[in-house]
Amino acid sequence: MGQNRRRDLERTQYSMLCTLSEYIHERSPSILDNTELEALGAVRWTNLDVDSQTLCDFEPRFFSPCYDEDSGLEEEADQSRGMWRETLDDKKHTDPEWVENAGYVYATMRAKWFDNRLSRLGYYYEGETHPINNYGGVDQEDMDFAAPTGGNFSNTMYVTKYYQVPTSTYKPHMGIIMLDPNVAPEGKMLWSELDAAVTLLREQIRSGRFTNHHTKPVLIYTFQWESHARLTQAHLDAKTNKIMIRQSRQFDLRGKEPPPDALLLLRWLLNSPVGATRYEDLVEGGANKPVAREGGDEVTAERPNLVEVESA
Repeated sequence: MGQNRRRDLERTQYSMLCTLSEYIHERSPSILDNTELEALGAVRWTNLDVDSQTLCDFEPRFFSPCYDEDSGLEEEADQSRGMWRETLDDKKHTDPEWVENAGYVYATMRAKWFDNRLSRLGYYYEGETHPINNYGGVDQEDMDFAAPTGGNFSNTMYVTKYYQVPTSTYKPHMGIIMLDPNVAPEGKMLWSELDAAVTLLREQIRSGRFTNHHTKPVLIYTFQWESHARLTQAHLDAKTNKIMIRQSRQFDLRGKEPPPDALLLLRWLLNSPVGATRYEDLVEGGANKPVAREGGDEVTAERPNLVEVESA
């Protein structure tokens, strides 16, 4: 595929994602099943095996967890057991970040334990070859687009914590940490997860940096209440322009001490970007130019019809 066709494809994809993003933000958060996802142009593939129990994974995987025994990860997790809390209810009267009736705060407090572990590893291994240095953590104020946020200021509100941006400028992979007060039922997708996927996929195109990549994968880490978390891998299929989704099982974060799933989630937070994403005929060093705007105006393309779905 020539460069002009690649840019045309991105224009179409960008317009489609803008339309879907508008649709998402005009509606109240809900939980989506496979039928509703398909109506919105998204396809759920097989589950993302986070436990490495599947001998042959035939579906695309673009992120690989850290398995390095010398990473210091297990030692860090062991040393921080005393900082783990079984429940966060007693924090509401003392923590300055507590907001009454804002359920996402439970997810915020649970995510802090993981954030602190990653920060300590970043300090210990600064400048070294270590999985912690595959990405840089970027806060919302340093991004040039609106964060995926939705719902009312209550137990339906979800928010963004921060982004994971690869330190390698040649990698189109991107991560985002979401905080949601809801725990998704088995086989259902949270509205926040779809919002995050659409936002990141759209912005990867708008940046104009990855035109020479047919796939621009994103990974969403969703902390759900104080008890669970889940991974969602998403990318746009270049042939169908559908959003392809793979989700992990729920990570169980309940217990008086950090459960095994806490260490497993840390390994996934320390992932490496993998997989073939560049066009095979691409000459190394080819230019990537912005395609979302021309002459200062946003490019428009034919917008697909969206099927109405009812909130759960």
